[in-house]
Amino acid sequence: MTAAEINALSDVDAATDIGVATDIGAGSSLAAPAGKRRGFVALGVLAGFCALSVALFWDGWTGLGSRVYGGGDAILFSWYLAWTPYAISHGLDPFVTHFLNAPDGVNIMWSTGVPLLGVVAAPITVLAGPLVAFQVLTTLAPALSGWVMFLVMRRWTAAFPAAVAGLLYGFSPYIIGASYGHLHLSFALFPPILLLLLDDLLIRQRTIARTGALLGAAVAAQALISEEVLATSAVVAVIGIAILCVRHRDQVRPRAAATVRGLAVCAVVATVLLAWPLYIQFFGPQRVHGSIQPSDIAVSDLLTFATPTPLQAVGPDVAVRESLRFSGNAVEVSGYVGLPLLALLAFIAVRLRRNPLVAVCAPLFAVVAVLSLGPHLHVGGHGTRIPLPWRLLELGPVLHNALPSRLSLYLVLAAGAMIAVWLDQARPPRLHAATGIVAAAALVPLIPATPLTFSTVTPRFFTGPQVATLPEAATALVVPYPYPEQNIAMLWQAQADFRFVMAGCYCTVPDRNGRSSFHPEVDPLNSALIAVATGQSTAAAALRQPGLAATFDRYHLNTIILGPSDHHDELVTLLTGLAGEPGRYVDGVDLWLLDKTPARP
Repeated sequence: MTAAEINALSDVDAATDIGVATDIGAGSSLAAPAGKRRGFVALGVLAGFCALSVALFWDGWTGLGSRVYGGGDAILFSWYLAWTPYAISHGLDPFVTHFLNAPDGVNIMWSTGVPLLGVVAAPITVLAGPLVAFQVLTTLAPALSGWVMFLVMRRWTAAFPAAVAGLLYGFSPYIIGASYGHLHLSFALFPPILLLLLDDLLIRQRTIARTGALLGAAVAAQALISEEVLATSAVVAVIGIAILCVRHRDQVRPRAAATVRGLAVCAVVATVLLAWPLYIQFFGPQRVHGSIQPSDIAVSDLLTFATPTPLQAVGPDVAVRESLRFSGNAVEVSGYVGLPLLALLAFIAVRLRRNPLVAVCAPLFAVVAVLSLGPHLHVGGHGTRIPLPWRLLELGPVLHNALPSRLSLYLVLAAGAMIAVWLDQARPPRLHAATGIVAAAALVPLIPATPLTFSTVTPRFFTGPQVATLPEAATALVVPYPYPEQNIAMLWQAQADFRFVMAGCYCTVPDRNGRSSFHPEVDPLNSALIAVATGQSTAAAALRQPGLAATFDRYHLNTIILGPSDHHDELVTLLTGLAGEPGRYVDGVDLWLLDKTPARP
């Protein structure tokens, strides 16, 4: 393979939208109008994707500030969006907080804190609150992810094929599933950008230092949104580079030196930008050890790729019911491609096997699909003992915390690129129309179903003037006690502009052995609060629990706040027994002010 042939990977399609070829030089008088037209097309695609996303998440907009997608995870990310601007504006470390899990605090870098999104969305959060910011970002995530994919594919194809690739990528089962509260996963701008920059670094090899610097900045930005996506993107990039090296062995040595220089610049830039957060993560307080997620659960079933899930609007009920048997959370079963699209991709892989981009994406799709199956094969919801390649990857650092099923993001990236190239090859009008119809038929099964919303209720106490009656930085016991299954108290704290420090949390914290846990260590107090709130115990039985009073005193609480909750009367009895006096009803909550002076966190 010659250098000229490998450079075909970076060729830009010069055809106009109606299929007439143009050759516009940089100094041509036609260059400016063409550039303006291209800009208008890009803005039109962005507007179209935003309109589709608003329509998809319309229920959240009709209940703006009271409805969210994803339940407890949405509350978690809403808290993060509020915390970052609060910490920065008050001179606090945005990567560590003592406002949760009192008195120990939380290392945000272990808890998918999306600090970059917190900064970007800060004006919305400050003006309209964290739930509105979360809704805006949830809506923008598919549109912007798809639009970035469109912009990247314009390097190789005309506008329409690139828009189809962006549509498939941005509104894929992966991103729609991640929209259920996983904001760090749904903002998937990085993988297409990585494709573009690797093309610059490996193929074009112009302005190596600038490309390396841009890659380093992109790596740092992605790390401050999702380290998991960064890690899996690195794995997929290595696979793609290996495919390139095998196909173009004669080009490896001539290009190696420039590539190494670019990667060195990338490493320096990323290290400088990430020095502070990574130091906090690995050397700061409340760091954790070991795996955060259990292994061999959130994986792609062998039948996942051909079985529709509740995330799709189109699909036989019997097939959807079958998908519910697959292991892992339903929104993590995101590898559905559909038989029509699988057949089309197989056809493209054979038909356009000599196309440089297809020659990389086709085997990449196959390898990533195998990796997404996890460490052992699962078939029809049943795990087997058949080992798979992911088993080796999860033995190393970082990747043992990644969920294999989420590799489906890269399946749609590769599929989108292949379809775009195929559509771009169809130059005669009739052939173009035929391929468009076939592509539409293959993509129809992936049309997303309308996502379901989760309603929140915030007592006026947390957003009104009465919250100021609390001593500033008071340590509060807020009930319902916050833990993974019920963390509404975290939203109330954020909406109260962090007036109080709070016991409990739904976040990643170390247990007594330093291993990761999604909630604080179980003690007599939190176990009693949860048992009474869920109806598993009565207040009288809880008050007889050994060590309850001593644990209550150990928190050095300044206040108790009881919001709307199941088994409310029983909780009032329990909290009155602990406080030694009845509380008072204030703006939707029962409030106890205890005679203690708060310490500033």
